[in-house]
Amino acid sequence: MRLDDPNAGRTTGDTDRATTSAEEFEMLLGIEAGYDPRPAEEDTDPDTPVVTGLSSWWNHRLCTVCGHSFRRGDRVRVDRASRTVTHLDPALHCAVPRERDSAAGSGDGDAETTAFSEGLLAAWPPPVPLLRIPPGDWRLPNPQTGLRAPVCLYCGHTFRAGEYVIVCPCRPDERACGAAVHRDPAAGLSCWERWRPDGTVTVCPVTLARVRDRRT
Repeated sequence: MRLDDPNAGRTTGDTDRATTSAEEFEMLLGIEAGYDPRPAEEDTDPDTPVVTGLSSWWNHRLCTVCGHSFRRGDRVRVDRASRTVTHLDPALHCAVPRERDSAAGSGDGDAETTAFSEGLLAAWPPPVPLLRIPPGDWRLPNPQTGLRAPVCLYCGHTFRAGEYVIVCPCRPDERACGAAVHRDPAAGLSCWERWRPDGTVTVCPVTLARVRDRRT
């Protein structure tokens, strides 16, 4: 591996300690920690936003306000006293009012993001029908119901309005299944290609019923 490779020295959960000395293994862990440093929320002012990382203790947990899972890159506010975390994304209902108001005029940024997503999908079209989750979709978290929202079959995160997903073809409009997988490369969510590299689903992952090949 080239030393100037940006991924040089990176480790994975599959690192084989049997073929790596203790010193080398500790060095590799240190390099990996440098790529994804742990947020020092203990030393951060409560009003200072913190960015969620892979090693954040709240990563993948659910926000008690909006019901969405915390993802890597999410800006959050950490309450050290109560050990609670709240999203600061203005697109989610738990964003603080002043940030929601300041983001109200960011329509240009949203339009640019949409145009980028559409262009990327046009250049890299999915092999099966794609759905963009609309506001109010039943797959979106709704804490008032007390029910746990569906999550992506691959990454395990909740779905957010505007994200592109591929829905199981057995009963795509029914809650009896409705299982979905992210397919939104512009958002860094290429879950479909990792979950089904061949682009096909022949058995429903929820009901285990056989479905016809939906590859186009």
